[in-house]
Amino acid sequence: PPGRRRLQLRGIGVLYGKPDQGGCMSEYMVLDSIPFRLNAAELAKRVYLAEEDGELRRSWESLVERVNAIGRPRAVYRDCTVDAVTADTVTVAGVTLKSRVLAAQLGGRRRLFACCATCGRETAELEESLDPLEQFWLEELRMELLHHASAALRREIMSRFGIPRLAGMAPGSGDAGVWPLQEQTKLFDGIFGGRIPELIGVELTDSLLMVPCKSTSGVLFAAEHDFATCRLCRRENCPGRRAPFDPEQWNRSGLE
Repeated sequence: PPGRRRLQLRGIGVLYGKPDQGGCMSEYMVLDSIPFRLNAAELAKRVYLAEEDGELRRSWESLVERVNAIGRPRAVYRDCTVDAVTADTVTVAGVTLKSRVLAAQLGGRRRLFACCATCGRETAELEESLDPLEQFWLEELRMELLHHASAALRREIMSRFGIPRLAGMAPGSGDAGVWPLQEQTKLFDGIFGGRIPELIGVELTDSLLMVPCKSTSGVLFAAEHDFATCRLCRRENCPGRRAPFDPEQWNRSGLE
């Protein structure tokens, strides 16, 4: 389209758009050639497979190789200047994000990176030929592809902008009051202008679920200390928990 061009740099597609009236840079940085190699032996424990499982093990190894052949994890981010911060809002690109925790974590920082990462859509073609157990395996492999995309995203931002440590938040992570899931639309339709489906193939449904489901979106920002919204989550037995609930941090955050 007029006013927009695409360059390739180290496997990263750079899409230039017309200048914003808000505080985001006009370019979308797309990571669309992320290197990865899933190791069947290392991942077998995650799906409860032992070496002596024989035929099941061979089926697992075959599926891993098929995913290695066609998988294409992707990510996109946008470098944004923070326009304003109040006690419970952060405004970027004319879009006001409502999260007391995000406002507190940013402090006086004037930059954040809106982002989205995904396992990609390519593995969907495998689904019809799989039995229920293999479907379970495929979901685990898709999660691993997402991990590769998220890690590549962080490495790219840290390297390109000289940031030694990043923290992040996502709508719907932690308890409901940390950053409501409904804020997801402000990332997709506001900061990214509805272009995420075009850029990396991730769509947001009316029920606020992302497709492919092994996708994540949110913001990253420079941080002096590690921060995880898991510390502000009271849900028990969460399989994705990365840190224990912290009552003291909960109280400091002013959550109810």
